[in-house]
Amino acid sequence: MYGSYYWTHPRFSDERLKAACEALQADVAESWTGPLSPFLTLLRSGDQAAVGIALDVYQRSGALSRFGGEPLYGAHQAEVLEAARELLRQPPSPPDMSPDTGAGANHASALNAMMNIAEEQDCDLIADALEQTTNRELAEAAASAAGAAFYDTEGPVHSRLLALVVGYVDDIDRPLHLRVQMLSAIGDSDAPEATAHLLRALDRPELEIQIQAALGLAYGDRLEAHRELLERIAASWPDDAPYMATEVRRILAGEDD
Repeated sequence: MYGSYYWTHPRFSDERLKAACEALQADVAESWTGPLSPFLTLLRSGDQAAVGIALDVYQRSGALSRFGGEPLYGAHQAEVLEAARELLRQPPSPPDMSPDTGAGANHASALNAMMNIAEEQDCDLIADALEQTTNRELAEAAASAAGAAFYDTEGPVHSRLLALVVGYVDDIDRPLHLRVQMLSAIGDSDAPEATAHLLRALDRPELEIQIQAALGLAYGDRLEAHRELLERIAASWPDDAPYMATEVRRILAGEDD
């Protein structure tokens, strides 16, 4: 509903917000372009569901911009980031506010919107949300936000957030795709402790984990420091290994230059 990832049956505190959502939906359904007023009405409302929907629309319009043009709401990035932070400072929204997503739809929307714009200062908020949740969708969004925050970090990576992310990678009871996504977030950090976890992940039995770890090590100084190890690991993978194995092999062959 309303171009949202998480708010399928939202409850609003004000009927005018429902009207703003409907206006935004009519616009979004055609081309994701149009007046900003419904978007800003939602973003600035202070209503959890309305702000969450605005953040979902922001992220979705940004994803569509990959196919050409500037993100529709890119000029409001700073305001979006502050709104996302404010949602993360609040308790998780109750399940009945978004039954399809469950508890914490407000946190999921905030984290998803932060996937390309989170900063180092957001690590505590991301860690808080990840620590509280048992929601798979929220954990997936947290992985993306963590990667952006790690990428923005200068110096040692945030230890608590890193420990939580590593915990997901190592937990064999978690969905494999989520463990791979968490490992990808670790690869976004240049810190030595992140490199150490990537190297450790190369020894895991899951092929997808090995490949993601190798991909995280296959750039910059890491590539030259660990080239021989990566070449050995890549040579052990079967020809029909998951598709990112091809990317690792291409980098090792120098085809990324």
